[in-house]
Amino acid sequence: MISRGVRAALCAWLALAFAAGAFAAGAFAAPATVVFSKDGGVFLTDSEGKQPVKLAEGSNPEVSPDGRFVAFTASSGKDGWGRRIGVVEAASKKATVLKTIPGENSYGPRWSPDGKSLLFNHWNEGSSDWVFGVATIADGSFRVLAPEQKGIYSPFWSADGASVYGQDLDTLYRIDAESGAVVERRPLASVTGGEAMVSSALRFSLSPDGTMWLFDAEVEDTGKLMKHGEPLNSAVFLHTPADGKTRRLTPETICAMHPSWLPGGREFLFAGYGPKEAKRKGSPFAIFRQALESGKAALFIKEGDSPSAGRERSAK
Repeated sequence: MISRGVRAALCAWLALAFAAGAFAAGAFAAPATVVFSKDGGVFLTDSEGKQPVKLAEGSNPEVSPDGRFVAFTASSGKDGWGRRIGVVEAASKKATVLKTIPGENSYGPRWSPDGKSLLFNHWNEGSSDWVFGVATIADGSFRVLAPEQKGIYSPFWSADGASVYGQDLDTLYRIDAESGAVVERRPLASVTGGEAMVSSALRFSLSPDGTMWLFDAEVEDTGKLMKHGEPLNSAVFLHTPADGKTRRLTPETICAMHPSWLPGGREFLFAGYGPKEAKRKGSPFAIFRQALESGKAALFIKEGDSPSAGRERSAK
């Protein structure tokens, strides 16, 4: 099983032949709220990536459907090694940690389509394995979905919020969001295709209209870009459930992960880097944007990771 940290370490030795273009103002089809992580903090920006504002300490941010709130993973415990789910209001920067969630190991929150609940990875101390937790924002109530399904990863919601999906490295599960019961199983390979390599770090992003899935995965270094004989790169793929087809979107010449759709469903963001970023000290990650059909990525934010995009913040 390859973790996100190992994936980043593998990609760090890339000698890429990638030239990233500068972001052009007004390229987005609609105004967007964009959040990302950097240096242990959660930041907020706009459609042009201008003047990012720090909202909170944390990682794995995801903006709510109305753009008003940002869920994130917060460090916890005396030694800072614990992980809890936090929510921060974008306008006031008021952050709250959901203390009704038991334990000290929950991460990667995903907003429900109605913005009322959060789905996330949760370590079940009773079974000593990963399960899916759901917390309701209004009252903080917590429950586990499909508790009998141990070792499940990569949570995401269906477009209508009636179901959630997850995988255990072999099978893709659809779980009823209300009852918590598994209602469908299918081979994960039917989604990922033949090129993508499955790991617990696989991340899905559902298109605004619900008809397409972006996901990231390790791939063979077919471009022979790795140093020291490391065999893997990382890429973003597109899956269309209607016809079952999966295709790679990002080129062999870039390390790409953590995709997130932009409003309108014609462009997406992802974290990654080329040779220029790989040479700098510290984290090499930058954030890029790419049109669905272009095959070309443009630099959006010079330094950052884990992007998430949503509609422009509501004034309500």
